[in-house]
Amino acid sequence: MRNRQHDAAEKTASSGMLGNAALALIKALVGGTSGSAALLADAVRSATEAAVSSASLLGLRRRGRSAPAGRAGMRKTELAASLFVTIVLLVVGLELAVSSYRMLADGVDHAPHWSALAVAVCALPVKRWVLRIKEGRLELMASLITILGIGSAYAGELAGIPALYYLDPAAGFIVSLIVMLCGYRLIAGEVVPVSGSEAYPEDTQEFMQFIQRIEGVITIEELHAREQGHYVRVDMRISVNPRISVFEGQEIAKRVKELVMKRFIHISEVTVSVDPYDPGYPYKSNHDPNQEHMPTLLQ
Repeated sequence: MRNRQHDAAEKTASSGMLGNAALALIKALVGGTSGSAALLADAVRSATEAAVSSASLLGLRRRGRSAPAGRAGMRKTELAASLFVTIVLLVVGLELAVSSYRMLADGVDHAPHWSALAVAVCALPVKRWVLRIKEGRLELMASLITILGIGSAYAGELAGIPALYYLDPAAGFIVSLIVMLCGYRLIAGEVVPVSGSEAYPEDTQEFMQFIQRIEGVITIEELHAREQGHYVRVDMRISVNPRISVFEGQEIAKRVKELVMKRFIHISEVTVSVDPYDPGYPYKSNHDPNQEHMPTLLQ
């Protein structure tokens, strides 16, 4: 099961890297020749997604080939690569935002060529249904803003309304801000504690309930989910019966990891730490007080 999930995660990251790289190249070429600031900004966004997928693929391959003892070094390498991508992302996003703002300030006297609109419109279904690359809400918003900006500017040329020309660089400015926002999210690490998380409340509740129903888990002391490209890594700390042995605690942790990865196919790595249950902790899940006198929770 683990190998199949690992192979699927590698395949997803690989297709995301190649697909986004191809789209970025096409958008950059057409955006430059057609004079579309919005499409150029969207090209940088696609290039960023390709870079993130590349870092994810590298991490997955190293994680699959290396021994657990070397994973600390691998994570440092991944963090360094992510930091580099983030810095480039922020700098390029800022440059594009400034360039688009200058175009708005200096005046726009022409609309982009129709080829820019064709590429922007075709890229979305190609990415979603042909390359099967999933987009988040922020990425989808950037794609729609790009299409709207270029389309409105081109419609202005057809209708003889020069004021609509400004919507292309305006869209480029907004997409550049989205690129910078993506950079901020990357540098923030996308690490969100489950308790109090508002990012995916429905998924969070389902995830918590599933773990708390696993035999041997008394409480979830801490849980963090880190999204890296097209896969998710989860780190959690659970409490178990303090009367059981260390070996039995590790067996419970192993069971939690296997069941979580089987139930949630988008999660490719789970790290579980085990602590003895503290009776003073106010919250309990599937803990039975009668088990306090039992030497083990494992059958």
